[in-house]
Amino acid sequence: MSPASTDLSTALSSVCTTRSDTESCLSYGKDWLKDYQPAPLCICFPRSVEEVQSVVRLCHQARHPIVPSGGRTGLAGGATASDGEVVVSLEKMNRIIAVDVAERTIRAEAGVTTEALQMAAHEAGLFLPIDFASKGSSQLGGNIATNAGGIRVIRWGMTRAHVAHLDAVLADGSLIRCGHGLIKDQGGYDLKQLFIGSEGTLGIITEATLRLTTPPPPSLRVWAGLETLVQATSLLDFCRDRGVILDLFELVMREALEPVLTFKQKRDPLAQNYPVYALLEAEIPSAPNGREIIEEILIEACERGLVADMVVAESTTQAQELLSLRELVSETLSSHYTIHKNDVSVKSTTIPAFIDEIITRARECEPTFVAAIFGHLGDGNLHINFL
Repeated sequence: MSPASTDLSTALSSVCTTRSDTESCLSYGKDWLKDYQPAPLCICFPRSVEEVQSVVRLCHQARHPIVPSGGRTGLAGGATASDGEVVVSLEKMNRIIAVDVAERTIRAEAGVTTEALQMAAHEAGLFLPIDFASKGSSQLGGNIATNAGGIRVIRWGMTRAHVAHLDAVLADGSLIRCGHGLIKDQGGYDLKQLFIGSEGTLGIITEATLRLTTPPPPSLRVWAGLETLVQATSLLDFCRDRGVILDLFELVMREALEPVLTFKQKRDPLAQNYPVYALLEAEIPSAPNGREIIEEILIEACERGLVADMVVAESTTQAQELLSLRELVSETLSSHYTIHKNDVSVKSTTIPAFIDEIITRARECEPTFVAAIFGHLGDGNLHINFL
């Protein structure tokens, strides 16, 4: 460590809790991507916006790079500090400041986990639509900085759609407040939109207000086995044409499901294997026979040859089991394989041809690679993993 780095590390430790031990650097210096070896100078754990400002000012004066750190659940290396950067972890800034039932908003510090936000909204009789498998670890600031999507984008949109206000510390340590938390906000430039999806390049998000909504009605969760990718997109179109309100519509190729069944010891809900699977969740209409309406539409889909086989969840437990088959894919692949991951968005109508070409070209380049593909068919976002 150079004298200048030593001086900076000492100065940082005077304004907030810091760590530089090997275990902390390995843990906080990277996300789930395994391609890079973490080597941060130190990890800072501010507990207030003032401490964040002090840390940033010291790094600014020393012209030393910073890597903002949330739950580090990404798979793109965005939270990796491999060249002596100062990692600023927001995990100690984890207060839910207020839930405003009348305005249907929740205000919280950047280190609050997605799951904690969901629970606070639920306790207030409201609903936060932002949802993904890493909700127990992912944090508010990171969700906003990456404009996180998740499994419910088809119904509720990206994180961007729910941010009413945010605070961020800029590179010189100054604090900017973006938005007024209003539904109709004509107060000039909507600067918060620049920070949403900025990946920490414009500043460190320290606090935000999210819009909540009324809890959705009961839904029907279905796991369907399909013979082709074209059937998957046709099933999506069919459900939309029939007026079905879809809360999620997920795609899982057999190559992505197999590791979950093997390593997580999950049971295959269908009697035989299929090349493609769709996990969908449909809102049940408020009519007395609402469930029957959805089930009849699904039966028609089978009769039209859009679905080879399916299972409809009959209980909350079974619904969670079906969801886990999709949610465990990313974690399982990362834990048991070296993966080359691509996160790609295309028009949903082009997905069958796109995947076919991806697999063909991958085999031409490296015949031993296995393409494990899954993702959000409803919004065209695919997770392409070469094992």
